[in-house]
Amino acid sequence: MRVLILADAQFARHERALIERVIVGLAVEGYEAQLVLPKDRGLQEFSVGVLGEPIWYADRGLALTQKIRAAQIARQIAKDAKKPDDPQGIVDIVHVMGGGAWGMGRELARLLGAGLALEVWRAGLADQANGLNLTEDDQAMFLVPEKAFERNMHQSMPEAMIRCVPWGAQIPERPVQVFREGKLFSIVLMSSGRQHERGIAAFEGIADAIAQRDDVMVFANQEAVARAGLWSRVKSRKLESRFTVIDRCEDRRDLMLRCDMMIYPDTLHEERTLLLDAMGAGLVLIASRDEQIQPLSEDSGVILIERGSREHWAEQIRAVIESREFAQQTAERSRAYIRANRRSALHIEALSDAYSDLTRALVAQRES
Repeated sequence: MRVLILADAQFARHERALIERVIVGLAVEGYEAQLVLPKDRGLQEFSVGVLGEPIWYADRGLALTQKIRAAQIARQIAKDAKKPDDPQGIVDIVHVMGGGAWGMGRELARLLGAGLALEVWRAGLADQANGLNLTEDDQAMFLVPEKAFERNMHQSMPEAMIRCVPWGAQIPERPVQVFREGKLFSIVLMSSGRQHERGIAAFEGIADAIAQRDDVMVFANQEAVARAGLWSRVKSRKLESRFTVIDRCEDRRDLMLRCDMMIYPDTLHEERTLLLDAMGAGLVLIASRDEQIQPLSEDSGVILIERGSREHWAEQIRAVIESREFAQQTAERSRAYIRANRRSALHIEALSDAYSDLTRALVAQRES
């Protein structure tokens, strides 16, 4: 079976790890997966490694030209398959990651006669689904990583094919040894920065918790710092020498996963593999409760913040820093949760099952 993984620029920047795991995992299961990415969007890093050279597409242009741009991709695929005159049947499934590419994926699936799998990675995409204007001829399936998203999709599109395919994390053989004696402690603040007040409260909570200590370093992703205006607060708290901004954090995921603690204040109902990876690696994760994200709403080992004031953040951060035993127990609970519920292998298994259901529906449609 041949699958196209079509991503928009935002998703590719934030979830490079997921895309790579899906393509490699599918290859292990016997699938042939080809990555399709928007050109001129600073995604050149995808050209190296085990994934091979992506097919590049134009994601900018008038809506009227979308079919033309999709046809350019189809022609490239047909040419590579040595079937330049007939792209139908070359690809079995077009799997779209990122709502910005849904329309392109729809047109491409129609041109290729393929099934269409649409990744609903955030709750808000349920409202966007109706705007796709899918017809009876489109064999489309919506893939949701959370049960709450599945309920949202059923309300938005009651007749649609929907499958819950939870994302997974890699679990290193050895966990991070959090808060080891004799070394500096490290905290990473991870946020989209779109919920300014939440980001500010989390930062101030960190600053309050470490105010009387000189053994803690703080990292934060660039979006959180820029959008929430944190740098002026870093200077006012005199933390410049202990605060590091991480640009293009997806390229530095390995650095963040060597920290002791991750702070995540967002409640945007978005799935993020970075959080799952942090849990699987054995970091202590302190996060705002998000009822639509299962690991952030149940007994998963994550320390959940019910009210996002700086005082509540500071209280929980101090509790971890001041008790190595508590930190290690919390981290191990998170790691055990991921091992039982959210391993990458489970994701690939569920994805393969969803693909099989979609292709069966496609065959049944052709035979009817």
